[in-house]
Amino acid sequence: MAPPHMHGSTAGSRRREKGKLHKLSSLFFLQFSTEPISPSMDSLTHCLNNGLSVPVCEPTNPTDFLQRLASQSEILACLRWLGDFQILACIPLVGEVPLRDVAALSGVPESHLERIIRLTATAGFLYESKPGHVAHTPLSAPFVTNPSFLDAAMFLAESAQPAALQMASATQRFGDSQRSTESAYNLAQDTRKSFHSAREERPKLGRQWSAYLDYAGGLHAADTVADVLRQLNWNLLTDISSARIVEVNARSTATARSLLALYPTLHFLVQVTRDPDAHATSSSPVWNPDSSSNGALALDNAITIRAPGTRQPATDAAVYILHLPSASPMVLAELQVHLGVLRTSNGVMLILTHRLLPEPGSIPNPEIEAMARSRDLALLQLSNEGEMEMVELLSLIDTVCDSTGRLIVLSQLRSRHNLVIALVVKYQSYADSNSANIIFTASIRVTKRLEVVALLDEHAIL
Repeated sequence: MAPPHMHGSTAGSRRREKGKLHKLSSLFFLQFSTEPISPSMDSLTHCLNNGLSVPVCEPTNPTDFLQRLASQSEILACLRWLGDFQILACIPLVGEVPLRDVAALSGVPESHLERIIRLTATAGFLYESKPGHVAHTPLSAPFVTNPSFLDAAMFLAESAQPAALQMASATQRFGDSQRSTESAYNLAQDTRKSFHSAREERPKLGRQWSAYLDYAGGLHAADTVADVLRQLNWNLLTDISSARIVEVNARSTATARSLLALYPTLHFLVQVTRDPDAHATSSSPVWNPDSSSNGALALDNAITIRAPGTRQPATDAAVYILHLPSASPMVLAELQVHLGVLRTSNGVMLILTHRLLPEPGSIPNPEIEAMARSRDLALLQLSNEGEMEMVELLSLIDTVCDSTGRLIVLSQLRSRHNLVIALVVKYQSYADSNSANIIFTASIRVTKRLEVVALLDEHAIL
């Protein structure tokens, strides 16, 4: 549905506007700013995924390997103990406090508290400022100011690790079962309910699960994805009165709000699978162009609910930002739904791929791949699910076509870790493919200074 202020346009002006929009929406992803990407709590995420240990060299022999495992498992147990007794909140963010006061306030033995803090201090988490006193460190303090970090750690200790340790028993009992109620989680928790049913019924578990995905599961948090998307030159679209961006299957409005903070004239529509905040209802207006000059206000009136795989009502966007569903069949359904939309709108689609598993050995830092594959195994242990491989997604995209054209991958957006953050996808007609003889090779790598390498044939048409 066209925005109200366009109804008076003539057919010729609409065609010219659409042609200009088509050209710019194809080119905007090649234009980058030179701002460095912020770390976005990388150090804390690293610590959560590595038992809160300080950076050390990789183990070189079995003894080092086993000793590392022993200390990491104990540190995770200590963190759960600290969380269960709410010790961290009893320690002031600035200054020190006697251990006996913390122990008395929390109702724990002072000797236990002292031994636990002396172990976590070896990882930089809390420290004994002087004998009998404890203080926060730059690593431990955020676990108080941002409770999501503690939620992630508690999920690791209470749900993920117990399920992981039952993986062998689950294989012996259930084999290669795909049923969500026949998982290692079911054995660890001694329950017949699936993990996803449990987290829907227990808000605390659901909150911990979300925190785990954001901070300990190796996923790029919303602000990190937004950091990468901000490198695109969205100004090429802000001059087009009809240009709008649709974010599909969003978990929150964080990405849209981040972009609107820098480009307040963008027209945004956020489609969520369930209500992320009080403003979104099933009858929310899909777009309010009159308030688009105020990014925060406009977004409150540009949130709607759409189930994955259903018809896409927004058919005239310049850019679709697609968050992939977790199930492979639903991914294919979403691609097929947007095939006709991209053909009609001549827009581009940014498929966010931060959840996908990278090709083995494709990332220089093995810890980044290890986090992704650990999350994949956690899904297996919790619910007999798993993450999609990048090669699987590329194969799916290659199969999505109709009688006149198909989806093609134009390029990739990569993080500074060489992890593919998004695929740039467009509809290409068979006629254009054959007549233009397009040879397009592009490699876009987002680094601290953002290098763009794009090799275009002189006959390439974007």
